[in-house]
Amino acid sequence: MKKAIILTIETTDFSFNVTVQDHSDFVDSAARGESMTAAAHNFVMRTIDTKQKEDFKKVLTESPGAELQIASSIKAEFSPILEIKVKK
Repeated sequence: MKKAIILTIETTDFSFNVTVQDHSDFVDSAARGESMTAAAHNFVMRTIDTKQKEDFKKVLTESPGAELQIASSIKAEFSPILEIKVKK
């Protein structure tokens, strides 16, 4: 499964192409206790549309910590929270 997710960051639309493997790698990195910033950075850089990569790098350079906010938005859209109830 691959899902295209478009985020408007400031005034620019950025397209991210996220696969199940990309999502799993991000979650696994966080679960192992690795740096959340590094995990988020790798996730967003791996999934940004290649044509937009250079412009996107500028956003990350000009906005420290942006990768965490962006990764969170992508993750929420890719893997929404399900309503799950235990029946007794």
